Amino acid sequence: MVAEWSEYQEEVAQFFRDLGLASETNATIKGVRTSHNVDVVVRSKLAGIAINWLVECKDWKARVTKEKVLALRSIVEDTGADRGFIMAESGYQSGALQAARLSNTTLTSLQDLKETLAYEVGIAHLDSLWIRCESCRERYWSIPKGDRVNLGLRPDAGGFGYSGDVVIRAVEGTLQEVRSRGFPIAYDRTYRALNSYGGGTRARTDALVGTVCENPSDLFDVLDAEMRQLEARLDASEAELAKPAAPPIHEAPA
Repeated sequence: MVAEWSEYQEEVAQFFRDLGLASETNATIKGVRTSHNVDVVVRSKLAGIAINWLVECKDWKARVTKEKVLALRSIVEDTGADRGFIMAESGYQSGALQAARLSNTTLTSLQDLKETLAYEVGIAHLDSLWIRCESCRERYWSIPKGDRVNLGLRPDAGGFGYSGDVVIRAVEGTLQEVRSRGFPIAYDRTYRALNSYGGGTRARTDALVGTVCENPSDLFDVLDAEMRQLEARLDASEAELAKPAAPPIHEAPA
């Protein structure tokens, strides 16, 4: 029984890790009144905001009681945690459900949480891309046009090639559309950028041309890769521009 509970606890912790959230099992945390042993503690950042979640794992055959809910609520309050979770596959007694109402304690199962929280976390990660786009835009336009061309941040006038401006417009256009239309959504850098300039056609979007993403996590992986590449190019460009200019070469008199 202990082995099964330990496996369930680790499975819950791994679920949060798979969402990109740092998780620790069998943690001891200090509260105002006393210290508490918690099955899983999730401490991480979500869309730039620090989170502190406490998770109790109940791998029981019987349904969880009201007393267990009240106990976790007390720990959450004493430690100042943002949110508490009780994970149980066997369900909850009616008193437990009532005790969790209008509180920051969530009663769920691992399967249900995989469906709900994964979506919420994915949306939060997508929202964090807006800040990165704005940062990259400021950095991109602070570099003179000639240097942007020479450093590979944009093609020369009338030419073709990589463009940081196109990437930013494409990512922001995709984020805007997913807010209004949801999933599935397709990502095509050139087409998304054309739409942001007023080009493109709605029919092509409806046809889902490009990389098709069925959920927030899939879309984040695609857009995050785009932003990482742009950020790396900007880092390299700024480092190159920061180098001291080479001294002029003076020819010796004949």
